[in-house]
Amino acid sequence: MSLKVGLALGSGAARGWAHIGVIEGLLDLGINIDAIAGCSIGAYVGASYCNGSIDELREWVLSLTEWQVIKLMGVSIPKGGLVTGEKVFTKLKERFVAENIEQLKVPFSAVATDMRRGQEVVFTRGSTVDAVRASCSIPGLFSAHRYQNRWLLDGAVVNPVPVSLCKQLGVDVVIAVNLGSSFNRTDRETERHNELQKKNDDNFNQFFKKGLASVSQWFGSSPEALQNADLQSPPSIFNSMSNAIDIMQDRLVRGRLASDPPDVLLDPNLDHIGTMEFHRAEEAIRIGRETVQRMSEEIKYQLDMN
Repeated sequence: MSLKVGLALGSGAARGWAHIGVIEGLLDLGINIDAIAGCSIGAYVGASYCNGSIDELREWVLSLTEWQVIKLMGVSIPKGGLVTGEKVFTKLKERFVAENIEQLKVPFSAVATDMRRGQEVVFTRGSTVDAVRASCSIPGLFSAHRYQNRWLLDGAVVNPVPVSLCKQLGVDVVIAVNLGSSFNRTDRETERHNELQKKNDDNFNQFFKKGLASVSQWFGSSPEALQNADLQSPPSIFNSMSNAIDIMQDRLVRGRLASDPPDVLLDPNLDHIGTMEFHRAEEAIRIGRETVQRMSEEIKYQLDMN
C-alpha cells in the first residue's frame, strides 16, 4: 500500500511562488499529494492545488509585472495595513478555489492567528477565501481579516510551517517547505545574504517609487515631492519590519520543527527575492523545482520508492 503524502507549505510572501515549483517537482517524481496544510502564501498556493487549479495559478503568476503587483496590492494606509490585497483574494475566489474547503478535491487546512487571544486558528471547513485571506494577513502589511467576530492575523505568527496541521490530515509522510531558512546558512552564505538584502532594499525603494502616484493622495503630497525623499537610507521602514518578522519566525520555526519534525524538510534558497517581489515567479518556481531535485533521493527513501 502506497504511503499518503502531505505537504506543509510555509509562509514567505513573494518567495511562496516556489511552492508551485515544489509541487510540480514532486509530481514529476510520480508522487501523489494527498493533503496540504498551508500558512500565508502557502495557504494561497495550497488551496489552488487542492482545487485542481495549480496550472491556472502558475500561468497567472508568471504573467505578473511589477506594476500589476502594485495595482493588485491596493493602498490601505489608514486601514490597518500598508495594502489591502483584496484584488489578490478576489482573483483567488474567481479563478482558483471552490467556495468552501469541503468542496476542494484534496484535503486542505490553513492556519491563522487570533489577534486578541494570540491563539492558533485552524481552518478545515467553511469559506476557502476567508481561510486563505486570514492566513495571509501579514502584520503591518495586509490589514487584519475579520471573520466570525474575530480579527485574524497571518498564521506565521504562531505556526509558520504547519507540520502539526498536516499530520492532523491523516497522512503517513509529511514534506515541509520552509521559505525562511536564510538565518541558518554558513558564514559565506550569510555574507551573500547580506549583499542580497541590500539589493532587496534597493529593489523595494524602486518598487515604492513606482507606486507613489497611487499613494500620494493619502499624504497630500505630489509624487515628485515624495520621490525626492531620502529613500536610500538603509534599512527602509518596510525592510526593518520585514526582517523583524523574519527573525521572529525563524526562531519559531526552529522550535516547532525541533519538537514536531517533518519526515522531509525542503529549504529553498530564495534570499535574492524580496518580500514584495511577486513578479519574480519564474525564478521562485524554478528554485522550488531544483530543491525537490536536490532532495529527490531523500524523498524517495522516506516514501520507500527506491
